[in-house]
Formats: sequence, C-alpha cells, structure tokens
Amino acid sequence: MKKIAALAALALLAACASTGGGSGPAGPRADWRCDGGAAFSARISTGGEGSAEVFAGGQVYRLPRVAGASGLRYSNGSVEYWERGGGATLSGANGGPYNNCRRG
Repeated sequence: MKKIAALAALALLAACASTGGGSGPAGPRADWRCDGGAAFSARISTGGEGSAEVFAGGQVYRLPRVAGASGLRYSNGSVEYWERGGGATLSGANGGPYNNCRRG
C-alpha cells in the first residue's frame, strides 16, 4: 500500500512539472516555420502577467511583454519575440535566424 501511495505522489508531481506547475504562460502553443528551415514555438500568457515562453534552439526563453508599435512584442533585453500581421520574428535566440516566420 505504501508503494501505491508513493507512486501516486510521484505521478502527481510529474503532472505538475509537465504543465509548468501553474507558473509561466499557460496559453496555447503556436508553432512557427521560418525562412531557411528554422522553427520555434511560443506560448503567450492568457493571464494578466504579459509574458511569453519561447522554445528555440533547444532552450526555453521566458520573455516579459514590452511596448511595441504594433503586434505583440516580448523581450528580455537579449532575446526578442515579435508577432505582428500574421507573422513573427525571433532574434537573439539559439538556432536562428528566425525571419519571416509563419504559423505551421
């Protein structure tokens, strides 16, 4: 019985870890395909915190929202994700360049 309880606890912890445990963006994931064959994914927060989680080049970048003239723009000062007009660009992230990106 102790083994079952321990396994149940581990399963619960694994479920929390795989969903982010309630921290960070929880919105739907958008997959982007860019010129030159580069690709990345982004998840925009659905709450009021204004952040994005970008998966590119084997890394995860958590980016706060910043002011932009148009669209949605997120940056931590070295990595920038900018979505506007049905397209996106990602600069400063591993695995780039990520230019002229379209959902797909």
